[in-house]
Parts: sequence; C-alpha cells; structure tokens
Amino acid sequence: MSTPFPQAPAPAPAAPARSNGLAVAGFVVGLVSLVLCLVPILNNAVFLTAIVGLVLAIVGLVKARRGAPRRGLAIAGIVLSVLAGIGVLASQAFYSAVLDDVSESLDDTPTSDGAVATEDDPADGSGDVAEPAAEDTEEAAAEEPELEPAPEEGTRDNPFRFSDTVGNEEWTVDLGKPAEAWDDIRAENQFNDPPADGMEYWIVPVEATYTGTDTGTPWIDLTVEFVGDDNATYSDSCGVIPDDLTDVDELYEGGTGTGNVCVTVPAGAEGAWTLTAGWFADPVFFRAKD
Repeated sequence: MSTPFPQAPAPAPAAPARSNGLAVAGFVVGLVSLVLCLVPILNNAVFLTAIVGLVLAIVGLVKARRGAPRRGLAIAGIVLSVLAGIGVLASQAFYSAVLDDVSESLDDTPTSDGAVATEDDPADGSGDVAEPAAEDTEEAAAEEPELEPAPEEGTRDNPFRFSDTVGNEEWTVDLGKPAEAWDDIRAENQFNDPPADGMEYWIVPVEATYTGTDTGTPWIDLTVEFVGDDNATYSDSCGVIPDDLTDVDELYEGGTGTGNVCVTVPAGAEGAWTLTAGWFADPVFFRAKD
C-alpha cells in the first residue's frame, strides 16, 4: 500500500497594505498654504491652514514610524507648513509697514519754511494791533467784495519760488535755479549725445538735508521733473552730467548732500518744475520764471 505525499500547507494570506492618507493630506495642505501665504488678506486664513497641515503631517510621520508608508511626504508636509506659517507672519509685517509708510506720506507734502505774521505776533514786532471800530468794519465789509482764498502754496496755481526752502518729515530741500546746460554736459563727457531736435538739457542744482530718523539717499528719494504748458510731464535724463546727485551716498539724520539733476525739456517751453520728496508724497511746484 503506497503512502500518499503530504500536502503543502496553504500560503498565509498577505497582510493588507497599510495606507497613510494623513501624510498625503498634510503635504497637500502645506503646499497650498505655502503658495497662498503671500497673498494679502487671504493669508490671514492661510495661517490656520498651515497649522492644520502641520498637525496632519506630524500624525502622518508618527504613523510612518510605525510602519505606514509615505514617510517622505509627511516630512515634506511638516517643512512646507512651517515655511507657510513663517511666510504669513513675514508678509503681514511687510504689508503693515507699507501701509504705515503710505499713511505717513499722506502728511508729507512739503511746505515752505516762511513764517506768517498774526495779529497777536506781527512780523515787524510792533506789538498789539489796534482793532478797528465796529462801524468801520461793517462799512468795509459792505463796500469790499468777498475774496476767494488763494490756492495752497506749492500747487500748480500757486507755485513756490526757487529761493524758497521746502521740506517734510524726512527732507529739507533747496532747489537752485534751473539753467540750460548742453555745453557743460558736452564738456563733462565727449560721448554724451546732444538733445533731440526741439529739446534742451536743463540742470537743476539740489541741496538736500535728511531730517528723518533712519537714513535716506537723495537721488532715490527726491525726484525733479518739468511740467510743460502742454500739460505733459518731462523726466528724461541727459547722460553724464557734472556733479551728479547720484554721486551722493546714503545720508543719516542731519546729513546734507549737494548735486545736480538734469531733465530733457522742450526748447523754450513755458511751464513749472516739480519736486517729489518721498515715494508716496505728492509733488510740489516751482515757477519756472521768477
């Protein structure tokens, strides 16, 4: 009688593959948060999504250490979420600083340094001013027509003179009288191109003192332009010029720099010159002819 062969044992069923969806979710949420962390307003909510992505990625990493897959995605999710949170804090600080600068610059329109005499303190030091009788005042009011207030000084309708010193919280500036300067520019560098037909090179001397609390660079912070009677603004430079304002480096509080700026303007054009002191400040006007 033959002995039957022993039958091989049936193979054990394979262990089910372990998933790690939390690692994947943490990576995706962290990546989206990093992409959106610099978007204004929206990044307020992104900070919360970065925290959610960080939590998901950390739990996914814990599962990966216990044998689940996607360990690399979990680590990447943690890194992306942390970077997104840092990006949100940095961008909010930057936007806040920009808004503060804009708010301060709205009050930075340069004004003239000239003093205005009042009745209590007249410019000639003569003391108190006698008040006219009430009857005289009423008669004068009846005879004289009402006068409209003069335009604000420094506007296009009431420009400064070049003898006026103007300033704001960061700069005090004296502009010298502009002058046509092609001969000086040609002598400065023989390779300078002459002005185009119908145009001229005009140099404006600038003396600027930084009065802010940080630092300032005149050729970056100060802009001189010409507004013609054709209502167009001219700001093209003139090539290499003598004593260029760009040669003046960064100034600290109380530092003064002097130099020239040059603008290409239409030959014989009537108009006004403008000075802008600060990136967000409004320009002030100077009359082209005193």
